[in-house]
Amino acid sequence: EVNGAERFSGGVVDLPPGRGHTRHNHPGAEEIIFVISGHGEQMVEDEKGNPVVAKVGPGCTIYVPESRFHSTLNTGDQPMQLFVVYSPTGPELVLRELPDFKLLPAGT
Repeated sequence: EVNGAERFSGGVVDLPPGRGHTRHNHPGAEEIIFVISGHGEQMVEDEKGNPVVAKVGPGCTIYVPESRFHSTLNTGDQPMQLFVVYSPTGPELVLRELPDFKLLPAGT
């Protein structure tokens, strides 16, 4: 809706220290997470449903296969900022329901 893309969407997610996203998935969609700043733990379940946890920090890129369960936790003492991309579009719409969600107009 903001940038005109039809096959993917993206946005910035800010996680305060000690906060994160609980285990969830995006049915029918893949996700790429790029860590801009901060440190945390990223869990992505393997093809058998076993949780695989890795420490992540600035410059890390995480691939979440279609419909795979995953979670993110900011384990640092500073805010964690992520850039996320979903393909196809749709999973980002649930983020709009969060109390601190902000939609910035294109170009800002």
